[in-house]
Amino acid sequence: MIGNGPQGSSLGVNVGEHSSGRRAIIDIGSNTVRLVVYNGPPRAPVVILNEKVSAKLGKDLNKNGLLSAKSMQTALAALARFAAMLDMLGIDDVDCVATAASRDAQNGPEFLASVRRLGLSPRLLTGEEEARASANGVIAAFPGARGIVGDLGGGSLELVAIDGDVCRGGITLPFGTLRLPDLRSGGPVRFASAVRDGLARADFSSGAGQPLYIVGGSWRALALQAMHDIDWPLDDPHDFELAPDVALRMCRQLEKAKPEKADPRISSSRLASLPDAAALLGQLVERLSPSRIVFSSWGLREGLVFARLDAATRAQDPMLAGVEGFARSASVDPQHAAAVARWTAAVCEQSPQDTNLRLASTMLALAAMRTEPNLRAQEAMSWALRKRWVGINARGRAMMAMCVFANSGLTEVPPTFARLAPPEDLRAAVGWGLAIRLCRRLTGCADKALALTALRRQGEELVLVLQEPVEALLTTSTTKDLKHLAEWTGLEGRVKTGADA
Repeated sequence: MIGNGPQGSSLGVNVGEHSSGRRAIIDIGSNTVRLVVYNGPPRAPVVILNEKVSAKLGKDLNKNGLLSAKSMQTALAALARFAAMLDMLGIDDVDCVATAASRDAQNGPEFLASVRRLGLSPRLLTGEEEARASANGVIAAFPGARGIVGDLGGGSLELVAIDGDVCRGGITLPFGTLRLPDLRSGGPVRFASAVRDGLARADFSSGAGQPLYIVGGSWRALALQAMHDIDWPLDDPHDFELAPDVALRMCRQLEKAKPEKADPRISSSRLASLPDAAALLGQLVERLSPSRIVFSSWGLREGLVFARLDAATRAQDPMLAGVEGFARSASVDPQHAAAVARWTAAVCEQSPQDTNLRLASTMLALAAMRTEPNLRAQEAMSWALRKRWVGINARGRAMMAMCVFANSGLTEVPPTFARLAPPEDLRAAVGWGLAIRLCRRLTGCADKALALTALRRQGEELVLVLQEPVEALLTTSTTKDLKHLAEWTGLEGRVKTGADA
């Protein structure tokens, strides 16, 4: 998804606030207790610390309605460590939340009282609040998204409709991964009936013909397995999609047994829960009839961060904000990158939704120049394809990768890219990269040189204009760069200098 609604830059880099105050989320879940510390742009927070402990607070809830003493002890030990770490790091912007297990257990209040004695201030989320937080995380990652969000945790499944914003009526169902083994022990027919009845009791029938965005570690493991099975060129499960029939077929296979050849990135605990998670997803696909299944790595925690942002910051393009933050860390001035993007615009014919993508690609291309020459092309391509950008799809990643590749003078399209983007889009991205290459090699991206030179398309000609003070910038190499770019775009290259400029 590229620039489909959030504030664009118009090649002016107006993504807004760039403050990087650290903030932390402590998520006391039914399966794990986790601390995540974020830094970087508020609209595209970067994880700088992520630590979890598998406390399994919700493991025995179905038996006696209580959090076990062992689970509480494990959780409290982890939380004590988290509190001490935050104190040593000097982080006081902390949002501590508790979800299904603490909410459903009879001794949940006593457990949360123990948490408070550690100096933390846990908020007990209702089922609807939990659903809305997860939905906010999806909306933050997929601006303007419409459909259904499903978040599978250890103790519960949350479902909520979204329509560019979170709709009312989110529900929570007792279908968490810790409870699924008991629910499935009676056989597939009884399990299907339990899911159907749960949806009916909650009066949740939305979703037909709309995307189903799914959140949760066990479902991300399912995405990793699907990507492994088809040898997908990307390795980030975020924004990976499955058609309903493909997802249903895969779920029917996995619900019977763990895969014979599992993706090595799937942990042993996630692998153990894969059949149960697949069985539940299969039921949801059958009951909700979605148009497609989209995996999201952003969920409850990112939703809590997003909910605190002001309206202007929320409206920013998360992809552009993330790339800009990365570019700044590589000593690239986003304003200079925007000037380069404007300089190259004459040969970058594209639909308006690609304006931010081209600017982000320009930032990465210039950042690549800060690395060692023998690493530039491959490292920049890895940034484009493998970093956790949000607000960008497979097509956008492939175009970004081809742009930074061409910036190094390489125009041959890797065969795997054809699975990610149409040939005409990849060819256009090569043109972006060649134009950036010409600009930076001619002007050094100096403000004065950019102001006294221009690249113009005049009929069937691509004209490089140099005013008299900078005529000396033109070299044999930059003349060849102009010729290469002109040939790539099907034009005749020409240079205008001095009085002719």
